Amino acid sequence: MAWLRRLDDAAGWAEDQFLWLSHAAIAVLVIVAVVFRYFIGDPLIWTEEVIVTLFSWMLFIGLASGFRERMHLRIDALLILLPLKARFAMGLVAMAATIVTLAGLLWFGVHQAISLLDNQTPMMRISAAWGVTSLPVGALLSCLHILRHALEHGVSETLWPPDLVAAAVDEEH
Repeated sequence: MAWLRRLDDAAGWAEDQFLWLSHAAIAVLVIVAVVFRYFIGDPLIWTEEVIVTLFSWMLFIGLASGFRERMHLRIDALLILLPLKARFAMGLVAMAATIVTLAGLLWFGVHQAISLLDNQTPMMRISAAWGVTSLPVGALLSCLHILRHALEHGVSETLWPPDLVAAAVDEEH
């Protein structure tokens, strides 16, 4: 269990660093692209590809970060209203559906990345698989975070944040 916690913590730290760095890079690239296009009159044609690729990576790494923080969309009222056994069943169903969906995204993303390995992007001439690879990486990281939460907190509390779980427990007593 300790190795999983260390791996998950390291992945979380790397996600946070990547997210703020890529966000900053996109902001700078958009400003630079506007300056070059409208003020200098010589557009940088490669910036759009970099921005779209970075945004794709931000989207799927952000997905994983949301699972790590247990901040994805959920129906909180059910957690508070359901008794403990029903909460466990609902948590099991929600976690299974989430893992199945993420496994599908992982399979699809790997398949797409492999099929795009030999295709090059029009401006930068790099493999088009770079942008698509963000999907399986994000899905895999999401599964890692869900597994850690399930093992540490139990299935009934895996997808809900700790403050909400505490409020539900207080309601029971």
